[in-house]
Amino acid sequence: MKIGKLFTNTQGLPQYQLSEILDETNYIDITNVYHWFRLTELEKDFLYRRQMGIEYITSVGGFDNLDELDKAYAAKNYCVGSTDRDKLFTSSEQEEHWYHFVVNSENCRKDRWDKAKAFASFRLSIIDSNDLALSTTSLNENYIKYGIESSSLDGNSGLIDWLNDTGSYSGGTGFSSKPYYTTEIKNGIIDKLNGL
Repeated sequence: MKIGKLFTNTQGLPQYQLSEILDETNYIDITNVYHWFRLTELEKDFLYRRQMGIEYITSVGGFDNLDELDKAYAAKNYCVGSTDRDKLFTSSEQEEHWYHFVVNSENCRKDRWDKAKAFASFRLSIIDSNDLALSTTSLNENYIKYGIESSSLDGNSGLIDWLNDTGSYSGGTGFSSKPYYTTEIKNGIIDKLNGL
């Protein structure tokens, strides 16, 4: 994903474009770690911005190929491992950055879950919506507080496993076992959890 900044006076175009392929007639590529975190106009959440920062770092060949500003943003936002963070920050500085990372991630996951919950409850009856809430209470709490999503990511079954009937929910014991299950609702919830 790239960030393009409008450099023409073309009416009706947004200031920024997010796209795999930019409209080079109207936009100049300004993709870097700094812009992913600092451009509030992009209207993307912390975890989305972090993921795009990680992808940008990979696309340029790693941490050592970043300029100093991008290195600082990558390290502060835990887009890179400890070896690279240690090049810029002390252990106590990294602990402070970790605190902000944890808080930002938790707030982001809470907002994503709230959007997913609203998406599903809008499409379900009150009874089914309440059942979904009760069925996922501990899963969404673990997702919000600790980022537990899926056994494929960290060895712990989580909310994504329940939605996809994977991990400890394989064999139809997850969301698909509910009489109100639809692919549309499942995919919509997953999209919201992915920040889309």
